[in-house]
Amino acid sequence: MKAPSKPLGDSLGTHKTQNTAEQTMERLIFSLSELEHLGQTLISGHSNFNHSSKTYLRITLGTLQIRRGAILRYHATGQNLDVVAATPESMFSPIPVEEDELEALLQHSFIDNADPPEPLKQFFARSAELSETIDIRLWVPLKIQDEFLGMIGLGKFLARDTLEAWEKELLTTLTHQISIAIAYSQMVEGIQSEKFRLFMLAESAPQICQLLQPEDAAEQVVQQAVSLLDANAGALMLTHTEQQELEMHYAFPETLIENTAAQENGDGLVISYGEDTPASQEPTSEDVLKSVVKEGIPGHCLPTSDTLFGGKNLMAVPIPGRDGDILGVLVVGDKEERGGRITSFTDEDVVLLDSFAKQAGVAIQNAQLHQEALEARQLQAEMEEARKIQVNLIPETLPDIPGYEVAGHYEPRGPVGGDYYDCLPLATGHWGLAIADVSGKGMQAALLMATLRAGLISELSRAESMVGAGLPSPYDQSALYAEIASMAMILNSLLYASGTEEKYATFFYSHLNPETDVLTTLNAGHNPPLLIRKDGSYKWLGEDVGGIPLGMFPNDMVSSIAEYEAEHVQLASGDVVVYYTDGVTETVNVEDDYYEEERLVEASQACKDEHAEAIRKYLHSSVMEFQGEADQFDDLTLLILRKQ
Repeated sequence: MKAPSKPLGDSLGTHKTQNTAEQTMERLIFSLSELEHLGQTLISGHSNFNHSSKTYLRITLGTLQIRRGAILRYHATGQNLDVVAATPESMFSPIPVEEDELEALLQHSFIDNADPPEPLKQFFARSAELSETIDIRLWVPLKIQDEFLGMIGLGKFLARDTLEAWEKELLTTLTHQISIAIAYSQMVEGIQSEKFRLFMLAESAPQICQLLQPEDAAEQVVQQAVSLLDANAGALMLTHTEQQELEMHYAFPETLIENTAAQENGDGLVISYGEDTPASQEPTSEDVLKSVVKEGIPGHCLPTSDTLFGGKNLMAVPIPGRDGDILGVLVVGDKEERGGRITSFTDEDVVLLDSFAKQAGVAIQNAQLHQEALEARQLQAEMEEARKIQVNLIPETLPDIPGYEVAGHYEPRGPVGGDYYDCLPLATGHWGLAIADVSGKGMQAALLMATLRAGLISELSRAESMVGAGLPSPYDQSALYAEIASMAMILNSLLYASGTEEKYATFFYSHLNPETDVLTTLNAGHNPPLLIRKDGSYKWLGEDVGGIPLGMFPNDMVSSIAEYEAEHVQLASGDVVVYYTDGVTETVNVEDDYYEEERLVEASQACKDEHAEAIRKYLHSSVMEFQGEADQFDDLTLLILRKQ
């Protein structure tokens, strides 16, 4: 018996349903094939999600027969959603997402744009522009477990008001694949970013360590740090341990520091970290920098009203030295994401900058050591030049003075000393004996000594030429007094003009007339020479009459302090004059006792009957025996004049 036939309408309906199911299956198979191909492309590293997002959107819309839609990707650092693909294409501003909104989005699989949950109404109000442009009806959060990755917004459905249950299951499968793609892309981007940053870190080390000028090293350290951290600003501050201060050495950009309340001087920004100050509720950038250098750990700051470094945030790490001391602080500010958004620094950023700071410490110390080596080499060359100058100033041999014996000894404490002595023949047959002690050491002291000697010779020559021209007789004692006092004023003016602050010379001059055995002397702040008579009695020359050291004050102040005055003494056979510098009487032994004037008197009395050279040797031996194993205190200079 033949089965009853179905009505034509039922047959057509059944055939149409079968065709629709077949078409849907074909679309699904094609979509899954495309998704698999996209997944392989992502895994191979030839693409990233942002580049593939349009294809993901096309597959989703085509599979579900929806004309309009958008895919949004979440950025955790900026806490916003970016539209990475949209149909129709258009430019949309990022949509901020609050913390409580984020939690609400994770709790829903599908959200009706017309009737959002209460906690999300503000969010959908902020996304109104996008919703109206795309005509979004349904939102689908993209997530993996508790990680929010983004959203898909779907527009009007073709020939239906809502999705059927099986279509929602299909959409769930598609969104899960898209979520996996986003998560994988983020992981790959993170790995690539870290690889690149680690590569840059490895590359930066030899570059900055090759820079031997401190200024160049500081600039490159900051520039490399800014580049490594994708920052907009950076600074390097170095410590002065004794003063407990941080001083700015390089800042990028130059306008980084404005309106600061920190101490500022000619060298730039200075922050004192020595004093303990009460912690504020919201730490300022200064507080962070002080904490970093004192505690030796990285610090963050998100200032609201703090303008020391401006911007929205900063991160600072200590720069360690080889010995464990903190050399300074490396600062970066305003980390920038793609698109120009300022974002917060991550824990990985801290580790990266901290690692770079260790390399920076090596580079900075290398540059400092190189600079110190150059300065030491320059100082050594300067000292050698000064030594040559000084050698030419100290006489190798002393002349023979009729009726007298002279002997000298000069022993500098270091390569270059500050003592000077001389015995100068004058055109009239008289003699000038001088001894001086220039303050300081090195080239400045040597040049000041050379200036003193040149001025002395010039003044003596001028005085002698005046005598030769029939001007005041050399035997006129009052005229000689005036001449010597005038010479002292001229030398004082010369040294004051030639020297620098705290540079001066103590000076003792004697004018010897061998025919009359009169020794006319002037003391300019020097140790009074010792006169030992033949009978053993003694006298200090220039102890009560004289003036201040040469070059200490201008001439117009000398008269109000202590005018230069001369005096004279008559020498007899067997008399000995011992000229010396403070390196003799202030010699210290291991027990911190001073040689002092009393021992000089006793030693001089003990050897007074010897020749001048023997007296010199005896006095020198006496001082050296007293010094023993102790270090030499100062330059040691002796000049012996003995009347035969």
